[in-house]
Amino acid sequence: MEKTKQCKLTIGIPIYNGEKNLREKINSILSQDFDDFELIISDNASTDSTKKICEELLTKDKRIRFFSHEKNLGANWNFNFILNKAYGEYFMWTAIDDKILPGFYEKNMEVLDKDSNIVCSASQVKYFGHGRDYWAKRAIHGPFKVLKKKIVERFQNLQNYSTSGTFKSKFRYYLKLRGHHHILFGMYRTEQLKKILIVDKNLPIHFDLVTMLNALRFGDFHVNDKVLMERYDGGISAQGFFNYKKSQKLNFINAISSNYPFTRWCFRNFGYLLCLKNLDLFILWNIEPLFFLMVNVVRKMSEDETKLILNQKSN
Repeated sequence: MEKTKQCKLTIGIPIYNGEKNLREKINSILSQDFDDFELIISDNASTDSTKKICEELLTKDKRIRFFSHEKNLGANWNFNFILNKAYGEYFMWTAIDDKILPGFYEKNMEVLDKDSNIVCSASQVKYFGHGRDYWAKRAIHGPFKVLKKKIVERFQNLQNYSTSGTFKSKFRYYLKLRGHHHILFGMYRTEQLKKILIVDKNLPIHFDLVTMLNALRFGDFHVNDKVLMERYDGGISAQGFFNYKKSQKLNFINAISSNYPFTRWCFRNFGYLLCLKNLDLFILWNIEPLFFLMVNVVRKMSEDETKLILNQKSN
């Protein structure tokens, strides 16, 4: 029988094959000072021991609700499933390998309690994982050194940003940030988020960005300057264009045009007039995969150059 008593906060963990970090993640949530929450874990047909671990932890704390699915229906579906099961006044998703620091729940709920115009409240984040060190571990020399610095400054400074003003101004500002949409893992009012969330089979990627753009129709984003969350930056998206293309089973043409479905969706759903006013940004979105292809070529060339220098020194 499912729990029906409302609580202050619902924390949702969409998971697939997360046995490596599962125990540490759940224990860190359960050990927080704030305890008026429910924790929903939705297992998207994992093939490892995720289900077994969850069933074990389920018996140790009544705040945990666990759902196991026989078929993997995709990450977007799983995010939506958890939201529809939530009983909390407030809601947040959290990734299995991220770390929520003390004070995150209380400070964000306080913001939402005080200002009805804030649709999402989050904090600044600190990143960890081998994605952070992809370039740092390589002693890059010659003409690629300056390019490396520019790439790191542009793509590894993934912070959250407060956003306010008219929807048109917020839309452009947030679209201009491009990769900076990790505020998805902030805190929301549950019933409002159910109206915001975009679930569309025709939008296989950029679920997070489209949801955030749509949220700006409902209000503003608030970001606490203090770091209250640590995000893992070591997934497949941090490992380069070719690894991402391989993981998504995309051919070369589909890979370099992967942002086109997002552009088409925005024109159809946010309106042609608004999107045409931001055509320059959509053009940047659509040439970005080619840029990442060039970055990976540079990475490979810099690795070869470094190996050559090291071999010359050893000889």
